[in-house]
Amino acid sequence: MRRRILRAVVVAVVCAVVLFSVPLAVATLRLYRQDEVRELQQLADRVAVTVPADVHHPRDPMELPRVESDTWVGVYDERARLVIGAGPASGDSAVRESLAGRDTSRRTGDRLVAAVPVGSGERVRAVVRASSPADGPLRRAALTWAGMLAPAAVAVGVGAVLGIRSSRRLARPLEELAATAGRLETGDLGARASPSGLPEADAVAVALNRAAARIEELLRRERAFSADASHQLRTALTRVRLELESAQASGAPADPHTAMRAALESLARMETTLDDLLGLARDLPEQAPLDVVALLDGAERRWHGELAAVGRPLRITVEEGLPEAVGSARAGRQILDVLLANALAHGSGTVTVTARDAAGVLAVDVEDEGPRPPEGADIFARRTGDAGSSGHGIGLALARSLAEAEGGRLIVSRRTPHPRFTWLVAGGEKEPAP
Repeated sequence: MRRRILRAVVVAVVCAVVLFSVPLAVATLRLYRQDEVRELQQLADRVAVTVPADVHHPRDPMELPRVESDTWVGVYDERARLVIGAGPASGDSAVRESLAGRDTSRRTGDRLVAAVPVGSGERVRAVVRASSPADGPLRRAALTWAGMLAPAAVAVGVGAVLGIRSSRRLARPLEELAATAGRLETGDLGARASPSGLPEADAVAVALNRAAARIEELLRRERAFSADASHQLRTALTRVRLELESAQASGAPADPHTAMRAALESLARMETTLDDLLGLARDLPEQAPLDVVALLDGAERRWHGELAAVGRPLRITVEEGLPEAVGSARAGRQILDVLLANALAHGSGTVTVTARDAAGVLAVDVEDEGPRPPEGADIFARRTGDAGSSGHGIGLALARSLAEAEGGRLIVSRRTPHPRFTWLVAGGEKEPAP
């Protein structure tokens, strides 16, 4: 591309120089030729005033002015015969036309000729003929052309330098865009094109960066969905497995229908979880009025039995005059399931879920009577599986990402004496301080 831009600039400059120089060179040659003919006519006029009345028998010898060696001056009589000076012995066409009483100038052979009649009216008694080499004006024009060639070369050189700089300035952003696109093609989704100052290239860079960020976000969501789905489904599968193994254990009731019904209910919940996660994997959040009462009733139906089985009561409180909230019921189910599963696995005592008005924002608190979280640890960090990882599993990280995707927040509003998680739902006028 750089060569094409440089070639285009140089060709444009050369064409401009040629289009300007050729007419000027032709005009210069014609001007020098006209100047040479005018000088010959002036020389012939000066000689004509000195020609006597009788060119064959002058009273005083006729003297011709001194001229350059290649300039010829001759006087011809009325019969076009050379009387004195240099020139052809018999007058040429210019001399014969001047015998008719008019000044004549033309190129004859390799010389420029000017002829001036001597006399007046119909009585022309002699003709003065002056001539010089025809290539004289050409030599003068050649010197001028040589002088013009230097500025033309400078103009072409300046054009080439500007072409090189322009080609670099125009090609570098495109080369950087190509390099960034190549890095994206190899899987480096963190590659970004930097601004170059060229508006068109910057517009392409912005679009490329936006597309790269979009692809990176989609892949991140894909990976997060895989991890979240595997975590949530693994929990449900473990529950089904335990129920079926309990039915097969020695001393279990002989009727397997109870265990089968429990397993089917767990599978139905697993299917609901999978549908929710698939729906939440979409790029745009669902913005619809959120029925928090129905959301909490569903959570009570799903978790009351499991908590009661281990001797832990579940209390749900809904205050009056709750503010309006918007969000996805699917996300709300998953957030509450994660928080209740966390309370079941890591907490103790009564689990309390409270929906309240927090300064114009709907807040849902989930607390239990278990020990406080460890100080200095980010309990929302994803556990990577490393031995030194400080995360607390995928569940809380999933709940926080779902809350933030819906425009809300998930925070630990109290650590001691017992932990309390607060889900601030989008749709209120402002968010309260935790």
